[in-house]
Amino acid sequence: MSQAVAPALSVVIPAYEEAENLRGMLPALHQTLGGLGISYEIVIIDAHEKRDDTAEVCTANGARHYYGEGKSSYGGAIQQGIRLSLGERVVIMDADGSHNPSFIATLWADRDRADLLIASRYVPGGHTDNPKILIWMSLFVNIVFRIVLGLRVADVSNSFRLYRGADLRALRLECVHFDIVEEILVKLSIYHPAYRIKEIPFFFEQRNAGKTKRDLVAFAISYVTTLRQLWKLKHAASRDLKATK
Repeated sequence: MSQAVAPALSVVIPAYEEAENLRGMLPALHQTLGGLGISYEIVIIDAHEKRDDTAEVCTANGARHYYGEGKSSYGGAIQQGIRLSLGERVVIMDADGSHNPSFIATLWADRDRADLLIASRYVPGGHTDNPKILIWMSLFVNIVFRIVLGLRVADVSNSFRLYRGADLRALRLECVHFDIVEEILVKLSIYHPAYRIKEIPFFFEQRNAGKTKRDLVAFAISYVTTLRQLWKLKHAASRDLKATK
């Protein structure tokens, strides 16, 4: 792994009790990133305290390991990972095996054709291997967010994306649950109206080991709250834009 001050790519991975999955994932990730011929870093955000061997796995596999700040949460880990990232581009991906590391090469190949690249389950050629209940939940969230917020994106909720690092780090993010994925997308579209967003067909696999950390009740409450907040933010930005014309 290159120790360059500003690597070409940062890979940010929230990992809550994912040591078993990281053992197989990190070597595969290094193989993919090494094949790109670029400088890179891997940033792992663990739980707020030691819960498994994640730290040891990261050390053995050349990844930067950090314990989470405050109460462990997915959104909090994403925020922390973004702040700690140094790359000109940033990939965010999950540690459970649902995001195949080899797909980063596909995202990277198209980096100059868009400002934001999304590994998309819901464009032609994309697919998800999740249980039906999770598929229906995901489709519902995607439809609602697209309609209410006017997003021209088929998959608003898959976190596997390639960003411009400076734009991502400039965002003021607030969500602490899985809804941070939508928050990032909406805020980038608000603050960068001309942003080029490209979706690439992607096969979303089931997790390799362990169990999901998604709490369905907290999931529902956070998404309703976030949708309302982002709707208000988007409409306020729209009013400000009209006022300047």
